Amino acid sequence: MKRIVLAIALLFAPSVASAAEPRAMTLDEVVTTALARHPRLRVTGADEAAAKARVTEAESNRLPDIGVSVEINRSSSNTIPGAFVPIIGFAPIAGPTRGRSLEAGTWQSGASLWASWDVLSFSRQAAAIDLALATEKEAAAVTAAQKLDIAYRAADAYLLLLEAETAVRAAKANVDRAQTLATVTKSLVDQSLRPGADAARVEAELANAGTLVARAEQARDMRRVALGEAMGDPTLAVTPREPEAGGARAAVVHPEIARSEAAIVRAEEARKVVNVEYLPRLDLVAALWMRGSGIFDSPANGLVADVPNWLGGVTLTWSLFDFPSIRARAKVASAATRAAVARRDEVALSIASQLATAEAGLKGAQAIAQQTPKTLASAKAAEEQAAARFKTGLAPVVDLADAQRLLTQAEIDDAVARLEVKRALLSIARASGDIGPFLHGAR
Repeated sequence: MKRIVLAIALLFAPSVASAAEPRAMTLDEVVTTALARHPRLRVTGADEAAAKARVTEAESNRLPDIGVSVEINRSSSNTIPGAFVPIIGFAPIAGPTRGRSLEAGTWQSGASLWASWDVLSFSRQAAAIDLALATEKEAAAVTAAQKLDIAYRAADAYLLLLEAETAVRAAKANVDRAQTLATVTKSLVDQSLRPGADAARVEAELANAGTLVARAEQARDMRRVALGEAMGDPTLAVTPREPEAGGARAAVVHPEIARSEAAIVRAEEARKVVNVEYLPRLDLVAALWMRGSGIFDSPANGLVADVPNWLGGVTLTWSLFDFPSIRARAKVASAATRAAVARRDEVALSIASQLATAEAGLKGAQAIAQQTPKTLASAKAAEEQAAARFKTGLAPVVDLADAQRLLTQAEIDDAVARLEVKRALLSIARASGDIGPFLHGAR
């Protein structure tokens, strides 16, 4: 058992090791990778290909039915020669019986070339083709909507990872400051210029700074995995390169709206397909066949077809008892259309709400981003003054430790505030239906 576990570990060790090596990627590269590798797009791509195939299938049904039929059978001698098991292409033969005896059967053989064409099928076939085309357009709209969602999630996860990277850098800078303070404090304590309690307090601050780094790195690694998942592969390790400010929104039709509109069109076409089911079936039929029946000196006593025959005609079928079920299906199709319209209105409401929320978020993020530089500058000044006062013995170590913690938080808040502005711009781009301008501005 241990050998099996070891073998599995060795098998997966290279992939784990390679996944642990972060790869520097830009925002464009992350989004492009997500659109190329995410399995959800493979699903919608397969659905789109199936919809295209259904269009081809519907178009092929416009052709008349043409085929070849062949049959050989043997029946009792008391039937009319030429009896056939029912098969398309052979006209049924009927006549008086030739006796009561079941002895001495006869052979029948035949080969037929036949054709059939439903004259009134134009409406049904046209409706079926329109439905298939509407389904294809809906599948394409679904793919576009999925692309927008996947691109947004990848870009948002990228920015969140950037925030986590910023927190790690600030936490490490805080460790450096705490280490410097610990060195200075130890020197002062050794010279009896500071009490030993100050050294203990500084060591506690240094340990706390190390804990902050560990938590920041943990959050960064988790967001890195989330970014890999958004890109379609959780094993991907990405180190982001900070983008510039995003661009303005584009005036486009939101993919979700286009998807909802396509669903309405598909529902309308499905209703039309049901409505044309009220039409009767009017077929033009024709057949040219040869049969052998054992009479007229037929070769091999009927085993070889040698008597030519032809047939042409018109058939009309109209099942009146189908009307109730057709009417019920028509009601279902009408209800489906109304539901699709309602869903479109719901999607429009949701997108309008998303846009308003994103705009409010951008306004707030910009206001915060204008304040954080001031807070950072004040925190830096306070830390410098506290350090100077501590070194001259005018302030306790607690004041300097508090000032350093305040500076660390101000550094994180300032960096995150700038990234939150970009996330708000990204949210506006998503609500507008196109993150292309944001990516273009981020280049």
